[in-house]
Amino acid sequence: MIIVLHGQDELRLRRRLSALRAEGGGEAGAPGADVALLDGRDVKPEEILAPALTAPFLSPRRTVVVEGLLGRFEGGGGRGGGARGPRVDAFNPLIEAIAAGIPETTTLVFVEGELNAGRNPLLRRLDETGNIEVEHFPELKRGELVQFVREEAQEQGVRFRRGRSSRALPPEEEWRRPREDGPAQLLAALHPNTLELARELEKLALYTAGRHATVDDIDVLCGGERETTVWQLVDGVLDGETAQALQALRFLLSRGESVNSLLSQLAAAYRPLSTVLDLLEDGKSPEEIGKAIRRPWPRLRDAAIRRAQRLGREGVRRAYETLVEADRGMKSGEVRDELALEVAITRLIALAPRAGRRAS
Repeated sequence: MIIVLHGQDELRLRRRLSALRAEGGGEAGAPGADVALLDGRDVKPEEILAPALTAPFLSPRRTVVVEGLLGRFEGGGGRGGGARGPRVDAFNPLIEAIAAGIPETTTLVFVEGELNAGRNPLLRRLDETGNIEVEHFPELKRGELVQFVREEAQEQGVRFRRGRSSRALPPEEEWRRPREDGPAQLLAALHPNTLELARELEKLALYTAGRHATVDDIDVLCGGERETTVWQLVDGVLDGETAQALQALRFLLSRGESVNSLLSQLAAAYRPLSTVLDLLEDGKSPEEIGKAIRRPWPRLRDAAIRRAQRLGREGVRRAYETLVEADRGMKSGEVRDELALEVAITRLIALAPRAGRRAS
């Protein structure tokens, strides 16, 4: 039996792999006499075939797990290979052995992240043998993630109680308070990876010790990272801190943060600045300005005033034009969403004071 496991739903993929390994005596996780674990990043065909063609010794089945091999061919490579990837022909001995049929007592498993099944040359060659099964574990969307959290929480004995955050925060930290009133929604937003979610729920089960978990429990134990990084992105863009902004952007995108959500948060950060400029012209005090823009806390209020003064009306207008252009490009499909966002951020940073860019 030859199986390909791939996809971004890491928890379900790993659980499926654990079940297959258990058949070969590797349920405890350590390689046993009838479980072979191979690093596909540099494995050779003969190193796969040697254990795959060997009869099991202490178990009914021998399980051979090759992780990372198919991913080597995601960048191209074709039949003849080339600069973009390894040569598929180098694995002809493996392909021919699979076509001929490996022993019925062997389970050969190839494990990868998300694959382009139609364009991966090695996967195509393996599929042509007619002897492999491909199991795809696609990334869960937001609503599916929330449902996953609820189901996994029930399995781990975690009970949720809906309600707004009510824990005490210093006035200057009030902006960090989560807006969600559902613990499952907040946890899914903070950790879009199923394997991470399962681990966070394990921690939550110990932390709550049988009582109901609230959004504040999630925020204290599992949160902080996403909110802080979003604000690092916003602050970096508004203050011209190129390194900070781009580092935060790459981190957020790697964690599955929505491009549209990030664009909206940037737009929301510029929105109060026009109001600040109007109030400054009217001679209003910082306290009055803070109240008008709903940022009475001195640190946030003063930061908004400084940014508005540095940008001026022309800078704010050009920032809005940049955001609108990025939004139009994404909705029309003229440019990839992530590329449109990165270009917009680069242009927004260029509007910030030159001193800020030097500091970064």
